[in-house]
Amino acid sequence: MSIRSLRTPRLLRASLPWLVLGLGLAAATSPAWRPLAFGVSPSLDALLALRCAPAG
Repeated sequence: MSIRSLRTPRLLRASLPWLVLGLGLAAATSPAWRPLAFGVSPSLDALLALRCAPAG
């Protein structure tokens, strides 16, 4: 085995928590950036409003 082949699993194991943290952060903040990413231009009130289904 070469040193390079041993380095890849170690690098993957070290970067996996950061990858999970980044994906969680992107998912948690998606209500704020999703309208901007897909071309909708909401007002400031719409950005600050909580987007929840009305209680029925």
